[in-house]
Amino acid sequence: MLVLAAYVTIISRSYFFQDDFEFWPHYSTLNLSELFDPAVNFGRPVTRDLYFFLTSHLLGWDSSNYFYLNLVVIAGVCVLIYRTLREFDLDPWIAAVAAMIYFYMPATVPHASWISNSQHTIAHLFSFWFIFSTVRGINAGNPRIVRAVLIYVLAMFSNVSSLFALVFVGIHVALRHCRAPVKRFVPLVTVIVLLIACTLAWSLAISHSANVHYKLDLSLSHSIARARFYDGLLREGMIGSWYRLLFAAILALTLANVRRNYMLTLPLAGGFATAFGMLFFLGAQRTLGYLAIPYLMLALMLFSNFAAPVFRARERRTWVLSALTVCLMFYSLENGAPTRDNFMLSPYGAGIRDAQQAIKNVPINKDTTFCFAPDRPSDNASIAPFWTFLGHGNAFWLVDYGDNHKRRFFYYTDRECSASDVVRVTIGQRSSTLTVTGITMPK
Repeated sequence: MLVLAAYVTIISRSYFFQDDFEFWPHYSTLNLSELFDPAVNFGRPVTRDLYFFLTSHLLGWDSSNYFYLNLVVIAGVCVLIYRTLREFDLDPWIAAVAAMIYFYMPATVPHASWISNSQHTIAHLFSFWFIFSTVRGINAGNPRIVRAVLIYVLAMFSNVSSLFALVFVGIHVALRHCRAPVKRFVPLVTVIVLLIACTLAWSLAISHSANVHYKLDLSLSHSIARARFYDGLLREGMIGSWYRLLFAAILALTLANVRRNYMLTLPLAGGFATAFGMLFFLGAQRTLGYLAIPYLMLALMLFSNFAAPVFRARERRTWVLSALTVCLMFYSLENGAPTRDNFMLSPYGAGIRDAQQAIKNVPINKDTTFCFAPDRPSDNASIAPFWTFLGHGNAFWLVDYGDNHKRRFFYYTDRECSASDVVRVTIGQRSSTLTVTGITMPK
């Protein structure tokens, strides 16, 4: 309940953020010819084109509606994780606690308070739905292959990181078949292999079409650079450089107890390696939210090998498990994620709303260009993204001006700002927020 209250508090203070200003207006009109063009939507037609098209018409311009929808999706992922673990006969209390890890871990929090991260939460929902549906079908002796394929296709077109779900299911099917024959084993394995091939081909198509920051790079220099980046990111957490010892302890306990429940542990290990590997080699992912699946796989490996037997036996190791789990989830809070609970006091929230209101009150009678300039040069590099979105005008596409006049928004260095018929808007900084300090109409 406390975590839910924290989520609601964050949502009540949040607003559209960064990519939201670009995705919302771009995808609110569905363009069927571009639906499966990875150069346009980064290979995510479900979570970009379809998501923003449907939600923009159903939820309107109130940002909190999107945040609550993200929260519902996250809760749905938790339910599917719980039901999946119950299919592996984990104790219901342990399965519930393990599922709750996804709900409250730092890598999930930005997913609720940043609309654009629906790309990940929806992909996670379909991925765990695919895992649960397949495992349940195998346990019941009736795997529904067609339904599983349809669910996975939605996951793949949400985010190709869903490949981890295929690897998980593939390893699980192989292990189950070694124990006892799995019904429809050959068709099931054939479909998994075909889906893996489709996902890899789609990933390569995305990499080929994407800008340089997202292209596949298997070079040693890139791998070293990414290792240093993630090392630096994880060092920012609560226990800093001690995170290496934490990871070593978790992996050691997992290996020492792997025989307790290897049927779940090995698929989780495969999912962890796949999710982290894709993130590692595709590069340029800058937020903790992208690490949600690797974090979760690591935590569930610990639970699956250690939690159920220890929990029932009331052994001393129960306390070790509890302590490690808490540390794993809370040690790596990224500096940028928690500050979103104070969003409306940031240069993004307060500045954008102030500028929106000021521009909305400017009387115009024709199509008009607005040019923004700071009232004095700023040494604060943190406001650069704010200027970027002002310069592109994306922040103002979400505003209803009550007329049909077109408005263009530029930064003062743009060539068009030298014209005499532009509206000049001066932006200043007051404490920690940006604000409009003056508007000059054309002479």
